[in-house]
Amino acid sequence: MDTLPKNGESSTVGSQSSLPKEGSVTLYLVDGKATVWDAQVAATLHCVHHISGLRAGTLPGVSQQNGFLGLPLTLMQEETAYLVRQGIAHLIPLSLNPTVPSPSEIAQHTAARIQRVRYLEDRAREDELARRANSKAEFERAGEKAREKREARARAKAVKERERVARAAQGGEGEGVLIEEEALKGSGKKEKKNVDNQKEKPVPSTTTTKSTTISSRDAISSTTPSPGYFHTVPSHPSHPAFSTATIITSLPHPLFPFPSTPRDRALLGVFTTLQHQNYRMGLGPRFGGEYLIYPGDYLRYHAHFTSQVIVRDQFIRPAEIVAWGRLGTGTKKAGLLCCWDDGKRGDDKLVERIEDDDKAEIEFYSLEWANFG
Repeated sequence: MDTLPKNGESSTVGSQSSLPKEGSVTLYLVDGKATVWDAQVAATLHCVHHISGLRAGTLPGVSQQNGFLGLPLTLMQEETAYLVRQGIAHLIPLSLNPTVPSPSEIAQHTAARIQRVRYLEDRAREDELARRANSKAEFERAGEKAREKREARARAKAVKERERVARAAQGGEGEGVLIEEEALKGSGKKEKKNVDNQKEKPVPSTTTTKSTTISSRDAISSTTPSPGYFHTVPSHPSHPAFSTATIITSLPHPLFPFPSTPRDRALLGVFTTLQHQNYRMGLGPRFGGEYLIYPGDYLRYHAHFTSQVIVRDQFIRPAEIVAWGRLGTGTKKAGLLCCWDDGKRGDDKLVERIEDDDKAEIEFYSLEWANFG
């Protein structure tokens, strides 16, 4: 595989200022790991900057939560360093010793939660009563329509009967026919009168019930605060002594010592180069590599490569090449050798400046085994 040229140049530590850039995303550093606590920030990193991270949030007592993890979002060291060096994000360290809420705060929160639960119960009860009233009114209206249809059929039947009698009474039965017609007319008038009386009966209305329900609901909602049982999750860890005085905009830093060694710089260089080639990287140790490399969004594509990072003049044994090739075939992925060389030689010593990382050469070689890759 030929060398992948970069489509852009990464910024250096020397060009970064002590203050974050306008629009920079805040990453909260918790025990040396960068975390994201805002859903919108996580969506922006995923869709705009192609940084997916790893969801780590769980809820106690929820089944199958391994498949439905949520915030916070934890980032790899390479992802964090890439975002900071590109000026996309900055780090804010958080204390590992949060304060315990006072008894008064616990009592206040408990009271608000209980009040909220009672409000929800009352609201559900009122909704059920309103639903029953509406169902009863609909049933009565349907019954009235059915009675009207039956009476209309009875009147039509009576008209047909009168016509039959009239046709049969032609000739010498005039008087008897008149008497029978008068009787039928009288019965028809009685039926019409009964129908009119039924129409004049008032149908029970639910206007009063609805108005009472709405007014009582408004009264409850006006006296009940919105926080409580369902409270809003803050976009960052809640901490009374939280301070933004310490803002990290350049790496390495004592609180985030990455990249410090040549291997760290190699990992970051490979990650940045692949990122500029519109690849996405994920955790790869479970597949025997540094990264899983996707050609796009990992929600749409399977990983195509499992990578191995080679630093400077590191020796590669033939058995390792065979193992990496077979490993890629076993996981249905091609092996990718990422060779990073900055032209320097020496032990893994701590470095303070990494301006020369852009001058490092990175070459990529894919491994094929058994006609796969």
